[in-house]
Amino acid sequence: MEKRLYNATKNGDKNELLYLLQEDAQLLNRFINGRYPETPLHVAVMLGHSKFVDELLTRMPELANELNSRRQSPLHLAAAKGHQQIVTRLMQVNPDMCLVCDLDGRNPLHIAAMKGYLDVLLELFYAKPWATRSLMAQGDTILHGCVRCNQLEALKLLVTEGISDQEFVNCLNYEGNTILHMAIVSNQTQAIKFLIRREEVDKNCKNKDGFKALDLLSQNQIDEFANDESLSDVIRNNILSSKQEPDQSNAIPKSKRSNVDWLERKCHNLILAASLLANMA
Repeated sequence: MEKRLYNATKNGDKNELLYLLQEDAQLLNRFINGRYPETPLHVAVMLGHSKFVDELLTRMPELANELNSRRQSPLHLAAAKGHQQIVTRLMQVNPDMCLVCDLDGRNPLHIAAMKGYLDVLLELFYAKPWATRSLMAQGDTILHGCVRCNQLEALKLLVTEGISDQEFVNCLNYEGNTILHMAIVSNQTQAIKFLIRREEVDKNCKNKDGFKALDLLSQNQIDEFANDESLSDVIRNNILSSKQEPDQSNAIPKSKRSNVDWLERKCHNLILAASLLANMA
C-alpha cells in the first residue's frame, strides 16, 4: 500500500490518493513519528505538486512537522525549491517550522537566502524574523551564507529589511572572518561595494589572523575601488590607505623565527634559574 502511495505522490495523482485512503483510512498515520526516511509530503513538496500537498495537509496536517533522514522538514524542501505557494500553505499549518534546523544547522530561512529565492525568504522573514539569528555549521550567520553562495540580492534584502545591528553584521564565523572579509577574498565586487557603503559594517574589524578586511584587497581591487566615483571620498581614502605596507625593517624572517623563539625560551629559563639560585643564596 505504501508503494502505491509513493507512486501516486510522484505522479501528483490526487484521485489515486483519495482512492487509497478509502481502502486504508490509517495509511497516512503510518508516516508519523519518523517510521520512514521521508513522508509522501516530502516527496510531493520536492516535486512541486501543490494540489497533492494541499490534500495531504488537509487530511493529515501533522505531516508538516515530520523530518526526513537529513532532519529536513517539508518547509526546508519547499524553500530549497522556491515553491512559494507550497511555502505559504505549510506556513499556514505550522509557522514554527521556520525555527527547525537540519543536520547542517540550516533552517528554511537560511536555505531560501542561500538559494536566492527572495519572495520565499521575505515571507519567512516577516513570519519569524528571529530565525535569521540562528548559526549554521562553520558558525556562519545567514549573512555569511549569502556571501558564501554569492547571493547579493538576498544579502541586500536581509541587511536593509532589519538585520542591521553592528554586532550581528560584523560577527566572525568559526573560520574567523566577517562577511566583508569573505566578500573581498572571493572577489565579489558588487557585494564589497554594498558592504563598504553600509555604516553598520565595520571596515576596521579584524579577522582571527589580525587582518582588517581592507588589508586583504588585491592591487586590482584597490585600483578599481579607489577610482570609483560612486564611493565616498572617505571610503576611497580608506581603501587607498590599505596600500601602505607596514614597516618590515625590524621584522624577523619566518625561516629564522623558530630559532629566535628557542633562544628566547632558553634565555627566559636561564634568567629564572639565576633568580632562584640568588634567592637560595
